[in-house]
Order: sequence, then C-alpha cells, then structure tokens
Amino acid sequence: MSRCARRGVKSAANAREPERIIAEPRSRMNRLSRYLLAECTQASLIALLVLTALVLLPQVLKLVDLWVNKSVSITILGMMTLLIIPKFLVASLPMALLVGTLTALGRLAQDSELTAMKASGVGLWHMIRPLALLPLAAALISLSLNWYWVPQAHVLFTQVKSALLASNTFSIKTQTFNQSIPGLTIYVHKQSQGGRLLEGLLIHDAREPDHPVTLVARSGALHRNSDGDTAILLREGSRHQSLPEGKFRQLAFATYDLPLGVDLGASSKEGDEERKITAFSGAQLLEQTQSSDPQQAYEAIQEQHRRLAIPIATAILGLLAIPLGTQHAQRTGRSYGLVVAVLVMIAQFVLLNLGEAMAKRHVVSPLVGLWSPNLIMALFTLYVLRLAHYDRGLRFADWLSQLLSVIPQRLLRKGPPASPRAEG
Repeated sequence: MSRCARRGVKSAANAREPERIIAEPRSRMNRLSRYLLAECTQASLIALLVLTALVLLPQVLKLVDLWVNKSVSITILGMMTLLIIPKFLVASLPMALLVGTLTALGRLAQDSELTAMKASGVGLWHMIRPLALLPLAAALISLSLNWYWVPQAHVLFTQVKSALLASNTFSIKTQTFNQSIPGLTIYVHKQSQGGRLLEGLLIHDAREPDHPVTLVARSGALHRNSDGDTAILLREGSRHQSLPEGKFRQLAFATYDLPLGVDLGASSKEGDEERKITAFSGAQLLEQTQSSDPQQAYEAIQEQHRRLAIPIATAILGLLAIPLGTQHAQRTGRSYGLVVAVLVMIAQFVLLNLGEAMAKRHVVSPLVGLWSPNLIMALFTLYVLRLAHYDRGLRFADWLSQLLSVIPQRLLRKGPPASPRAEG
C-alpha cells in the first residue's frame, strides 16, 4: 500500500474517532435507561399483583360461597372473578406504581448503585427520561379501564349475577337443609323433572322473626308467580305458626304458594345497578350531560371529570416516586418506599374524596373539586423535583429516613432478657 493510501485510511479513521467517542456514552446511557426502566417495571408489576390479590381476596371468598352453597360451576366463578378485576385494578394501579418505583430505587440506593450513577455524571433528569414512560403507560391503562373496561365488566357482572339468582335450581339440594335464601330453611327429600318437581318438603320461614312459619308438604313445584318472583307451589301439606302469648296455629292446605323473593329482588337490584352513573359508557355519559334533568346532567359531568382525573393522578404519583426514591439514604432500605407510599396514598385519597364530596354537595364545581387534588399533588411533585435537582433533601423524607434507621438499632440494643443465675 502506498504512503498516500495509508494516509487516507488513517485520516478516515481519525474522522470516525469523534463519532465513536460520542456513540459509546450514548450506548451506555441507553443500557442504563433500559436497566432503570426494567427494575422499576418489574417491581411495579409484582406490587400490582400482590395488591390486587389482597383487594380481591374478600370478593373471591364471597364467590366461593356461591360454589359451596349454590353449586355454581367453577367456570362461572372464574368469569365473575375476571369481571371484577378491572374495578380493583383502577384502585391498586397508583399504589403499585408508587410502591414499585420507590422499592426499586430503594434497592439501587441500598446497593450504592445510585451513588455510582451520580458519580458517573448521571443526573436526575437522565433518570426521569426512561422512568417517565412507566407513569405514562399506567395513566393510559387507567384511562382505558375507567372509560371502557370497568363499565362493560360491571354490566356483564350484573347480568351474570341476576341470571344466577333467577335460576330455578339455584340452591335446592336433596336431603340437605338449604339456607341460601336469608331467613328460609328448605329441606327436600327428592327432586325430578330437572329440579322443578320436589317431593317431601320441610320449610321453615323465619323472614319475619316475630312470626316464624313451618310448612310441611308432600310435594311442590318451582314456578314464577304473577309478580315475577320464583315461588314454590306446595301441595297436600300443613302450615304451622307460633303466635304471641304462647299460642299456636295450624292450617291444612291442598295447595299453598310460597314466594321465595328471589327474582323480584334481583330485578330491582339489576335496575339499581343499571341506573348507576358509574356503569355508563363514555357515549352514555355524553348523552347524559345533555339530559333535561339538571341533577342527572350534573352527575354525568362529575363522572366524566372523575374518570379523567384518576389517570392523571396515577401519572403524577408515578412521577413523584422518582425524586422521592432517589433522596433517601442507603441504610433505610426498602421499608422507606413502603412507608412513604402509604403516606402519600393516604394524602391523595383524602384530597380526592374531599374534593369529590364537595362537588357532590354543590359546594364547588366538579372541575374544581376533582382537579384541585391533582393540582396540589402536581405542585408538590415539582417542588420535590426541584429539591432533588439541587441535591437537597426533603425535610419530611430526611426525618422519616432517620426514624427508620434508628428503630432497628434500638430494638437490637434491648436484646433478649437475661436469665437468672442459678444459686449454688
């Protein structure tokens, strides 16, 4: 190769050298951004799973009661469980995002990784850029849940529940004292014709505690009466009733119609649920705002603001967790994240409920009542970001860090009680 050619290759390599120097820190920054985002996302997903499971547990236990006492299939119970999940995801998503981000950043601080990042020139704004994607994604998920999934799931859950209550064979088991209907105890010796024809009945009706009634019949049949209730038409039996002052009344009958009070109650409950403004879709809310009834229009406008304010609050809490998580000391560990998350969520919960209550009572407009808590939390988030940018600690966070670090030390100082010396 000639000397000129070598000079040309060398000059080309020297020209690419600045690009390589610029590209290497950029690639390192991209790896660091992906690492921070992956850590916070993983911790937030774990927190979301745990919190949702804790909130769902009481509801699942109620559904299991349907399986035990009403012989509802596992498939229907699983479908009903899936239908109530969106409602609880809206409530647990902000808490999970806050806990997950604080816990992940707390782990990084405990392992001195945040200190190494700061020493390498990685500032707060470099951390916010990738981590801001997580609150943005959570806000979009919360928005879709509030406007579409929660109303749809609510309507489907109501329909499934009403269908279960309206079933003629909802809870009657042979040779068993059935108590699925409050106040009624039903014993059936034998069933036929798909459960509609009953033989050997013993029924104790205590829905009026002062005047309990006991019915004995040779046979009976399930049917719907003129009011739409599911009832039992008893044949060839007797009716026994206790009266005040120790008196007793007995009545023999050829036929006796006993309403169970299931379908009528289910229908009225279904109507109440359908009339709930929270079960309206976005299009129905928009139509309701044009209603001639001022109260209905006001409630629809308030519901619209609520469905928009909750996703924004989720995003604000996610952004607030970033500077809070980078401020606490290494020795506080992950307990700091949990305590701060609980305190911040309590403050947010109080502000939202206070604003919503004031809007419902027409003290303030829905715009002021439902958006002022977000405005307060947004201003507080900007204040904390400013402190973290100038590497200044939040006094409350510093006090909390010291408290969390002192408590274990004092507990360890006490130690186990000394055993008494044995006398020689």
